[in-house]
Amino acid sequence: MLSIRTLSDMARIITANLHRIDRTAYDCIVGVPRSGMIPASIIATQLQMPLADVEGYGRGIVHGRSGRPVAAGKRILLVDDSCNKGGAFKRAVGLLPKGTKATRLAIFGPYQVEPESVCDMWFEVVHGPRIFAWNWTKHIRLPRWGFDMDGVLCRDNTKAENDDGPRYADFLANAEPLFIPQRAIGHIITGRAEKYRPQTEAWLARHGIQFESLTMTPWATKGERMEAMRAAGGRGAWKAGHAERLGVEMFIESCPKQAGIIAREAGIPVFCTLSQDAIFPC
Repeated sequence: MLSIRTLSDMARIITANLHRIDRTAYDCIVGVPRSGMIPASIIATQLQMPLADVEGYGRGIVHGRSGRPVAAGKRILLVDDSCNKGGAFKRAVGLLPKGTKATRLAIFGPYQVEPESVCDMWFEVVHGPRIFAWNWTKHIRLPRWGFDMDGVLCRDNTKAENDDGPRYADFLANAEPLFIPQRAIGHIITGRAEKYRPQTEAWLARHGIQFESLTMTPWATKGERMEAMRAAGGRGAWKAGHAERLGVEMFIESCPKQAGIIAREAGIPVFCTLSQDAIFPC
């Protein structure tokens, strides 16, 4: 069972545990770049405390209210989004100035080792395989997943661009990228027509996206595609069928409505890039 945590989950669990942070015990909230800067910033803002990153703190670069520089101090709450075996915390502590008293806080604590062996505080232990919405593009399980194309790998087309003509051709060639995976991915399942496979594959190659398969709709025209999709129960149901056929364990989708349908009909979790929600099968 995949454990998925979103940015909303992170903000919620930080808020629920703010009372555990003694603001009188620390001079500064210090984030472990990059992901640790997200919760560190939330905590520092909510508690109205100074904020720094690890190297910046070592150079005395500390931000107070409204970004004004303030004194660094010697007592810090060292924050990371998650902790696995403690390597990131160990490296971060090694960069701190001598005499710094650091309390290590992982928002999502480790599950492979005893949490207290690698951090001093944690808010939730999340068992693996775990997926964090702010880091999914580099996940080791990307080859097992299914992906929408427009709205995930590249931006979605506008109504004006969706003319099945020159404007759409320009979109296919020049669509701006959105989420670029950092390793090879599994199966792209898109409502784009099969006749646009060469342009789609060219765009994917240009942006260095390696994939196992690319499933596209077989209908020749936009009208035929829309009619056939309606008969099949909509794009969400069509994608769900192919996701099930390909055996993907999770799907990345841009449309909230389709995400719900895919989760329900394919029986897999779906992460929606637009709503930033994780949807689980009922």
